[in-house]
Amino acid sequence: MQINNLISDKNRVVFSVFIRFMPLMLKIIPGATILLILLKIITALLPVAQIYIVKELVDLVTSIFTKQQGVPTNVYTILSLQALILIANRVCSYLDSVIGFRTQQKLKFYFEQLLINKASQLPLSYFDRPDYYDQLERAAFGVDVKGFNLVNLIMTIGSNIITLVGLIFILLSFHWILAAIVLSMIIPNILVNAYFGKQKYQQAMSQTPEQRKVHYLLGILHSRSSAKEARIYDFVSYLTFKWKSVFWKTANEQYELRKRTDSRLLLVEVSQVALDIGVIIVLIIFGSTGALTIGHYVSLTQALQHIQSIISGLGYSIAAIYEESLFINEVLHFLDLDEENSKDRDQQFPEKLSSKIEVKNLSFTYATHTTPQLKGLSFTISPGEKIAIVGENGAGKSTLAKCLLGLYLPDQGSILFDGVDICTIDPKSMRQNVSAVFQDFESYQLTVRENIAMGHPKINDDAYIEAAAAKAGVGELIGRLPKGLDTELGAMFHNGHELSGGQWQKIALSRAFMRDAQIIILDEPTAALDPRAEAEIYDNFATLYEGKTTIMISHRLSSCRHADKIIVLHHGEIIEEGSHESLLAAKGAYAEMFHTQAKRYAS
Repeated sequence: MQINNLISDKNRVVFSVFIRFMPLMLKIIPGATILLILLKIITALLPVAQIYIVKELVDLVTSIFTKQQGVPTNVYTILSLQALILIANRVCSYLDSVIGFRTQQKLKFYFEQLLINKASQLPLSYFDRPDYYDQLERAAFGVDVKGFNLVNLIMTIGSNIITLVGLIFILLSFHWILAAIVLSMIIPNILVNAYFGKQKYQQAMSQTPEQRKVHYLLGILHSRSSAKEARIYDFVSYLTFKWKSVFWKTANEQYELRKRTDSRLLLVEVSQVALDIGVIIVLIIFGSTGALTIGHYVSLTQALQHIQSIISGLGYSIAAIYEESLFINEVLHFLDLDEENSKDRDQQFPEKLSSKIEVKNLSFTYATHTTPQLKGLSFTISPGEKIAIVGENGAGKSTLAKCLLGLYLPDQGSILFDGVDICTIDPKSMRQNVSAVFQDFESYQLTVRENIAMGHPKINDDAYIEAAAAKAGVGELIGRLPKGLDTELGAMFHNGHELSGGQWQKIALSRAFMRDAQIIILDEPTAALDPRAEAEIYDNFATLYEGKTTIMISHRLSSCRHADKIIVLHHGEIIEEGSHESLLAAKGAYAEMFHTQAKRYAS
C-alpha cells in the first residue's frame, strides 16, 4: 500500500508540473525543444545499431581468423557503418550539450524574470512574514539550481526508454528469459531512488529556514555595512560559531540521508551484479551447446552492460525528475500567490484632489503581530495641507504612512481620496500620484542619475534631474563629482564614489522631488542631515512643497512649526490633533515632548 501511494503521489506531482511546465518550454524555446527531442531519439537508437554492428563484425572477424581467408568487401561496409555511428554519436552529443546549455540559460532567464515581476506585484504585507521568505528561497532555489534539469531529465528518460526497448528486443530475439531477468532489475532501482528523492526534497523543505539563517550570517560576516561594528564589538568569533553550528546541523542531516540512500542503492547494485553474472553463465552454457556464436555472445554481453548502465541512470533520472518536479512545484506555487492587483482594484486615483483625504476608523495589524499597530484612527487632510505626524518610537507613525501610500491596506476602516476607497484604487494609479522618502531609504550602488531618476521617464533629462537635486540641496555636490550625474556611487564596485550618510539622504530626497506627485510623505527625511542642512530643508518647506499635500513624520518637533496640522500618536491611537500653537497651549503630550527637546538644545 505504501509503495502504491508513493507511486501515485509521484505520478500526480510529476504530471501536474509537466502539463504546466512543458507548454511554457514550447512557448519560450519551440525550435530548440523540437531539435533536442530529435537528438535524444537519434542518440537512443545509435546504441542498438552499434550492438547489431558489433555482432556482425565479430562473427565476420572470427570467420576470417578461423578460415584464414582474404578480407571480404562487406567487412569494409560494416566498418564504415560503425564509423558513421560513432561520429553521429559524437556530433549528437556536441549538439545536445550546446543547445541544452543555451536552453537552460533561456529558461532560467525567463523564470527569474517571472519571479522578479511576481515579487514586485505582491502586497507589502508578504514581506513581513518569515514563511514568505522561506517560500521565496525555495522558489529561487528551484529556478537557480533545480528547475531546468527537469527538461533534460524528461528527454533523457525518454531516450533511455527507447534504447532499453531496443536492447530488450535484442535479448528477446535470443531468449525471453534474458529479457525477464533484465526487467526484474529495473523495479527495485526505481523504487529506492523515488523514495529517497522524496526524502531529500522533504529535508530541503524543512531546512529552508536554517539555510536562510546560514546565508544571513554569512552576509553579516562578509558585508561592508557590518564590518565596522564587527571590529569594534569583536563579534566575528561569536557569529562564526553560530554560523558553524547551524551549518553543521544541516550538513550532518544531509550526510545521514546520503548514507542511507547510498547504502540502499549499494544493495540494489550488488543484486544486479549477481544477476549479470547469472546471465553470463547462461550465455556460456548456451554457447557450449553451439546455440550461439561468439558474435552473439559479445553483442549480448555488451547489451547487458549497456542495459545495466541504463537501469542505474533510469532509476536516478526518475527519482530526480520527481525531486525536480517538487521544486518546480514550489516555483509554480510562488507564481500563483495573490497579487495586489485584482479585479476589485480598478478605480483611478482622483486626477486632482479637490475635497479631502478622509481616514475613518483605520486599524491595521502586522501579519507577525497579535495586537494592532493602528487602532481606530480617524482624521481628515485637505488638499495642499501640510500635516506632521509625531509620537514616540513604535507609536505607529511609519505604519500609518505606509497605509496612506497604499502599501498596506486597512484591516478595518477605510482611507478615502475624494470619496474613492483606497482598497478599490488600481495600485499603479495610486503610485503615480504619491511620492515618499523613508527613514530606511536605499543607497543604490549605481550612478547618481539612476539613484535619483531610476524608473522615471525623464532619466535622461539632465536639467530636470539637476533641478530635483538642487531642491534637496545636493546640486553642488553632484557638480564636484568626477562624472557628474553619471558618477558611480558607493564602494561596492570599481571606481565607485562613496558618500556620507547625509549626502545619501539628500540623494534620496532628490528622488521624491523627481515625481510631480499630489501627495508627498516624508518619513524622517532629515534624520542623517547636519543641523544646517536640516534647517535649510525645513525653512524652505512651504516653497518646496507648494500646492502639494505633504505628510511629514519627524522626531524633531521644531520642524512641526511649518505644519498646518499636527497629529500625535501614542500606541497606535490619536491622542492629540491641532496646530503647533494650539497644542502648545493645550499643555498635553505634544507640549511636554516639545519642551523636553527644547531644554536639550538650551542646556
